[in-house]
Amino acid sequence: MSLHLVTGSDDNYLPGVLVLIASAAAHTPGLRATVLDNGISAANRARIDALGTRLGIPVRRIEIDEDDFADLPVTRGHLTRSTYLRLLIPALMPDEDRVLYMDCDMVVTDDLSPLGRLPLDDALLAAVPCPSPSAPELADMGMPRGEYVNAGLLVMNLPAWRAEGLADRCRALLSDPSRPLRSEDQSALNLAARGRVLPLPARFNTYADPAAHGTVADLPRDPAVIHYVVGLKPWAGRVPLGRVWESYAATIADLMPPLDKERWKRRLSGWNTRRKVILGAMLGRPKYRARLQVERAIRDMEHRLAAGVPQPLSGR
Repeated sequence: MSLHLVTGSDDNYLPGVLVLIASAAAHTPGLRATVLDNGISAANRARIDALGTRLGIPVRRIEIDEDDFADLPVTRGHLTRSTYLRLLIPALMPDEDRVLYMDCDMVVTDDLSPLGRLPLDDALLAAVPCPSPSAPELADMGMPRGEYVNAGLLVMNLPAWRAEGLADRCRALLSDPSRPLRSEDQSALNLAARGRVLPLPARFNTYADPAAHGTVADLPRDPAVIHYVVGLKPWAGRVPLGRVWESYAATIADLMPPLDKERWKRRLSGWNTRRKVILGAMLGRPKYRARLQVERAIRDMEHRLAAGVPQPLSGR
């Protein structure tokens, strides 16, 4: 059975959609993909529609009513209401038993087929525990570190979602003004699926953010998926592990929308944090010395993974 990758976007994240699918197709035999279209422009729809032909895989779009989530909150600055698209999947795909949902700020560097064969049994979903969860959020939710998962990659057991109304339970949690959720639908999913989540190895959702990894030992050596979390979007500026994303983007360069010509200016925003880390390391503080070691390991990983991008992607 082929692996079915589902992602979703509006125009803001369209470069990420194209690179996610292209990179997944480069490594995963028999892949098929669906894009949940939350207000993508006509020009960018044409890019998505051309991508499947270029890669030799089925790629379809499902247009979503932009008002579907008008009543749900979005409080984190790097998100739009497209974050809620994953909650529509069980109803939109009534004939599917399993899909792999992925955020479109990810790039794939290894075969995802094992996720299609993973025994889910009575688990509602499989996901990777968040490597750097917010302590206040864990306290609010009453969850221990290691149990709280990131919702950017979900192996979804759709018959169980439908039978137990998981998406509706998430929407009810999100609509409850008495219990605001710090991470919106990610928090809701963790609460609604608690005790029914199969943990995945960290390599299937490796954060590009060096601050998410306390030591080099916490950083997966062989990532299958890199996740450009929070504000680290490689189409918007230079970011850690960004050369990996750029290498896959180059393989479909003629299909990519024009990137922001002012991207280089955003490099300045991280200098204050960088200066603090270097100063802390010079003063011998273990936390900052470990951070520099993680950054060096990420640079080495970036060089290795960018050099290994399969060429060409078309016709695979």
